Amino acid sequence: MPTPARVDQPFPDTNAIAETCLELRAGALEVAVSARRLLEALSAVDATLSTAAPAEPLTPAAALLAGHAATAARPHGAEAAYHVLALSIPAHPGERHPAVDGELVARRRLRCVQAELASRCANRALCTLGPDGGTVLLPESATEATELDAIITGLSAVAQVRVTATVMYAATPDVPGAAEQAHELLDIVHRLGCAPGLYRFDDLAMEYQLTRPGPGREYLGALLDPLDEYPELLETLRRHLGNDLNRRRTARGLGVHANTIDYRLKRIGQLTGFDPAQSAGLWYLRSALVARTYRAAGEHAPQ
Repeated sequence: MPTPARVDQPFPDTNAIAETCLELRAGALEVAVSARRLLEALSAVDATLSTAAPAEPLTPAAALLAGHAATAARPHGAEAAYHVLALSIPAHPGERHPAVDGELVARRRLRCVQAELASRCANRALCTLGPDGGTVLLPESATEATELDAIITGLSAVAQVRVTATVMYAATPDVPGAAEQAHELLDIVHRLGCAPGLYRFDDLAMEYQLTRPGPGREYLGALLDPLDEYPELLETLRRHLGNDLNRRRTARGLGVHANTIDYRLKRIGQLTGFDPAQSAGLWYLRSALVARTYRAAGEHAPQ
């Protein structure tokens, strides 16, 4: 049987309990208010930090490419203009060897490229480079336009691969747009399979214009449609143009006899109606190849 309750046990003091509850409630409200004030203070700090200067300031190259010329003026002072280069550095065959740390080799190669730039440009070159290339800004006051070809040759030598680059000249405020245009030109060079080296806008003005969307690009891009069923002819045309019409070099690159290149070029003329042995036919074929690469990808270069 359960033990009966003791009748002499005192009843709890309900007033004291209520008083304690009120005190606890007041304390909880005070803690909540303090927490809310703390959260508001932290939010204010976050807002201040988000609008303040970044913890890691932009490098001079990144500042120029972002349009912040004043930030990039140190330590040599403001520059009036730059040679803006888009650089492509292919991987060295040794990086793919299973016994070699490819990333380590690529980093060493990048340091060699950076050191060569510093040496040739009196430590004035500004770079945003990775192992496969990037953007280089050479101050006009430190580098003559006539020196650019030699610089690219020197970079190829230290990197032990053939470097490809395109260059635009721009006043300091126009560097961001010039960098974008230089990389568009570099993309054209790669699409056409051009030989490594330095390319200026003058070298690619026609090709650059053909990348702009419009009826002209659509018309030219369709001229090579008869070659759709013959991929070896398209590749031969691309290689032949990229090799500056050197049939023997094209033959070596494709692993075929030079006479095979002659036959394929003749066949291209028969199928398209444009003879690559004639200057007019060659102009149309080159233009069509440029337009086709952008039309096929459905790309629209910026206006």
